[in-house]
Amino acid sequence: MLASLLTLLLPLFLRRVLQDPTHIGNFVALFLASAVATLAGRAKDQICRVLSVRASSVLSLAIFQKSVRFSNLAHLRSPVGKVLGSSTTDMMLVRNYVLKVHDIWSSPVQLLLIAFMIVRLLGLSGVVAGYVAMSILLFSQTRANAAVGVAVEDYLRIDEVRINHLNSAFQKIRGIKSLGLEPMFLKEIRSAREIQLEALRRRLRVVFCFFISINQMIPAVTAMVSLTSYWYTGHELVPEVVFPALTLFEMTFSPASKFSLSVTRQFSILPCVRRILHILQQTEHRPASHEPGEVPQLSDPSTGNLIHFHDAKVSYPTADDSSTSFVLGPITMGIPANKLTIIHGASGSGKSTVLAAIGGQAEVIEGQLLQKSATMALCTQDPWIMLGSVRDNITFLRSYEPVRYRHVVRLCCLESDIASFPGGDLAIVGESGANLSGGQKARISLARAIYSEADLLLLDDCLAAVDPRVARQLFHECILKLPQTVILVTHQTEFMRYCDHVVSLANGMLAEVGSPEELRKNPHGVIGSILVSETGIYSKDHSDGAKSMKSTSITDSADSKQITLVEEERARGKVDTDLYRFYFECAGGPRFIMLLSLMLFLTVAVRIVNSFWLPWWMGNVLSVSTPTYLTGYALVVMLQAAFIASVGVILVLGTMKASRSIHEGVVTRLFRAPLDFFSGQPLGRVLNRLSVDIDGIDFRLINAGDLLLMAATSLFAAVIVLVWSSPYLLLAFGPIFYFQYRIQSLYRVSARELRRVCSILDSPVLSVITESMASMPTIQTYDARELFEERHRVALSRAIVGITVRYALETWITLRIEMLSVGLLGCAGLLGVFGVLDSSQMGLIFTLSISLSKHMHQFLWSLINVEVEMNSTERLRHYMTRIPVEDDHRSPNSEPEGEIVFSNVTVQYPRSHSPSLRDFSMCIRSGEKVGIIGHSGSGKSTILAALSALAPVVHGRITIRGTPINDLPLTTLRRMVHVLPQDSVLFPGSVRQNLDPQLSHSDDTLLHALSEGGAQADPTNHFTDSSNLLDLVIAPGGTNLSAGQAQLICLARALLASPRILVLDEATSSVDLQTENHIQQVLQEHFRDSIILCVAHRPTSVAWMDRVIVMADGMCVREEGRSGSHADVVDVSSHY
Repeated sequence: MLASLLTLLLPLFLRRVLQDPTHIGNFVALFLASAVATLAGRAKDQICRVLSVRASSVLSLAIFQKSVRFSNLAHLRSPVGKVLGSSTTDMMLVRNYVLKVHDIWSSPVQLLLIAFMIVRLLGLSGVVAGYVAMSILLFSQTRANAAVGVAVEDYLRIDEVRINHLNSAFQKIRGIKSLGLEPMFLKEIRSAREIQLEALRRRLRVVFCFFISINQMIPAVTAMVSLTSYWYTGHELVPEVVFPALTLFEMTFSPASKFSLSVTRQFSILPCVRRILHILQQTEHRPASHEPGEVPQLSDPSTGNLIHFHDAKVSYPTADDSSTSFVLGPITMGIPANKLTIIHGASGSGKSTVLAAIGGQAEVIEGQLLQKSATMALCTQDPWIMLGSVRDNITFLRSYEPVRYRHVVRLCCLESDIASFPGGDLAIVGESGANLSGGQKARISLARAIYSEADLLLLDDCLAAVDPRVARQLFHECILKLPQTVILVTHQTEFMRYCDHVVSLANGMLAEVGSPEELRKNPHGVIGSILVSETGIYSKDHSDGAKSMKSTSITDSADSKQITLVEEERARGKVDTDLYRFYFECAGGPRFIMLLSLMLFLTVAVRIVNSFWLPWWMGNVLSVSTPTYLTGYALVVMLQAAFIASVGVILVLGTMKASRSIHEGVVTRLFRAPLDFFSGQPLGRVLNRLSVDIDGIDFRLINAGDLLLMAATSLFAAVIVLVWSSPYLLLAFGPIFYFQYRIQSLYRVSARELRRVCSILDSPVLSVITESMASMPTIQTYDARELFEERHRVALSRAIVGITVRYALETWITLRIEMLSVGLLGCAGLLGVFGVLDSSQMGLIFTLSISLSKHMHQFLWSLINVEVEMNSTERLRHYMTRIPVEDDHRSPNSEPEGEIVFSNVTVQYPRSHSPSLRDFSMCIRSGEKVGIIGHSGSGKSTILAALSALAPVVHGRITIRGTPINDLPLTTLRRMVHVLPQDSVLFPGSVRQNLDPQLSHSDDTLLHALSEGGAQADPTNHFTDSSNLLDLVIAPGGTNLSAGQAQLICLARALLASPRILVLDEATSSVDLQTENHIQQVLQEHFRDSIILCVAHRPTSVAWMDRVIVMADGMCVREEGRSGSHADVVDVSSHY
């Protein structure tokens, strides 16, 4: 307030100085008022900047702390796109709002003070008329402000959808590429982007085509109406009145514009506040589902149960009431403490739901879940691996204890794996374990659970991802000997007779429960029949199994890729002209530049006429009447507003085109990037480009560009008027420009590099958010919130330091530029005091120091701001033009049919020290079914990846009926080779969209494929209700489906595709034996003439194959032949 008051008093002090230049008191008052106004204004700015950073930091921390406490329902209602949007776009809007929050009240006060001074010149009638006109212009923006608020809300809402699509795609990028689903995801992303651009267009159109032109008109319209009223009331328009009045009216531009923008910010901030409140008001995760009130504890330890379900019905929450969800129960059963419990049942029977209820991810909607206080550890079906070293993933929340650590590593069969990693257990594993095999991820996850020493271990089918010998060793040597309470979900029935307690589920209900001895007494029961006949995956006696397997070599390193996290690139030095050329080409090229230049030329011309019009009027240069001058002045004002609006229209059109083009180029390039690019990039880094930087080119860049163009036209017009009126004043203008340029040159370098650093510092913050949202069940079960909160706090603190320094730098440059003007004013005042300058010369210098210095400062500031904001374009251009892409410069070719030949193929991943596939040769005849077995990491999946051109073949070649796969377009190749991966590729949307992305099949066809694939085999869950099955919404990450159900949907998609080459990569590892037998029958009938390659750990999965090959150390091994029948391979039991 002090700065505003002193700034408004400057004309009064200036008038006194000009009346008596030699009076030192007037000079001292003017100088001190200018200096104090500058210091107070910049102090206020710095305080607001610090407060804005603090406000956004507190909100960012609150949002993240809430997100890691989300319940399952909250996670559905506030997915990663919403949390990321609130942590980036919303926080920028919050900082901007706090930074300018005082304008809402200080601007009207300044306008009233200016009105008070105008009254002394024009009287009350002139001021009232002018301010009424100003009020009309300002309040005409009210409805437009509401439109801006709606546009901002629509933009943010669709941005959430877009980010969710991008996150889902890049989380499953391997499966998407192998299935050739890039066009489907690109279509969804483009659709969301087009809706978002429409909301952006509405926002930009109002702001840059309406608000700015209206705000530019306010001083001139207010002056015109006031002077007209003054003239009509009988007063004479003389220079002594007109020019001081015009100076005061010109002073209304800043507070009027600030008030207009502050009102706009009120409407813009509301959607952000609503979104932040929506997140902060979400329900939180509780350790276990229960009735309302505190979690009940079992008070009678004699029961021997750690957990007890009492008439409990369990269900997953849905995002809306119209969606259906699987319901388990009612069930009544206990889980004994310090015992091993195995849960068995068909796919989709509710096994994972039991664990989810205990862990708090599913809700008990009826009955009770009673649970003693216990720490928990979790191994999910899709093991979560955090970005970090192997040791960090195992120790997790615990301190590193070498003896216990080595013991756990040995128990989990990880010794040879760790020995094979460059760097040992300190080797970095990529986000989600990108460089690990499925078996390695499962064993690291199990090691984490055991190292945690939790009271309760929830193991959800953790043995399915490893080969049978490793599974037996893990069970007998590790799981069976654990002293804690262990709940193991598994389809491998051979282990049941060793456990203490068995729970059998069927059709979402409890079928059998009891000890193996009790259930054996009922040979007609499912479990009893299994135990009596001892028919599991293996029927041989394992009474001494543990001893026989102690010396087994568990794995090798063939499939392991060393991950080196790629350091995020950062440009250095000045922004090159090629970047501006790139942006202008995206914005429309020469046509855009020509139209913009024409409108700018006309704007400058009208500004010059506007500057000369009143002097012509006062001198009656045109020899016309006063009404004619008033009419001409009104016309000039309207033309100026029209040309400024035209500049806004051109900028909006160019921005829309550039934003669409750059976003399309970046996203398309990312989908063409090789898998190795994603393994070396944290997902948060990629999403940072597609959120913060996209927001930069959508709004911040056009805002900086518009300010630059307005400042440039104002400065150019002022210089022309100055040269025309008093050419010799250029001698004074030169030094001012030079000193300002030198000071701002120092600032430009620092500001540009600091913005680049700040963009890089944002990436770790977003990486923590995406990683935590993807691993919510594990974080909540381990109660690891504090670990991730600390990681987020550290990353956010570093980002805040960058923002704080950037804000301090802005205060630094503004203070020095304004003090330069104050110094010039002081020098002129001293020369006046000593009689060197007369009052007219001092007036010119004062005008020069205040007006031209202001224009120069605004121009140079805007120029630097544009260069700084080009950082977003610079970062996006790197992704658009410089990241590697898959080689697809191949001539169109028809899909060849016939044999597949691997000829001396060697595969080595970038940054890997050894090949994953070594001199591998194999011929697969047309229609042949080939099984591929081997230990985890032996190179099985690499064969399949090489066939789909997902792995780099450094030597040899792969042909399909004589045609090298390198000669086939990727889309053609991946349409021919349909992959069913171990990690099911499902995306948020309906079952119909997942089955038939192109919507080319009828509902009957889709339902038949689901039924044929076994997805409708369970008559009680939501998979069987044909009326709503296709409309069932799959949650992000498929969290409302079991792993088996997800794989069955993927199988149905393969049946619809009817590919010529079908690849099964552990595709049935999460289904029970009965469902697997059904699937095998379907595959044999439906794909009779197709080639099938099947990677599996279960012998039953490859028993029906024509041939089976055994992989070890990246090579095909043999005992009595390079390959043989399945019976031959069974005899070679060491390879199983």
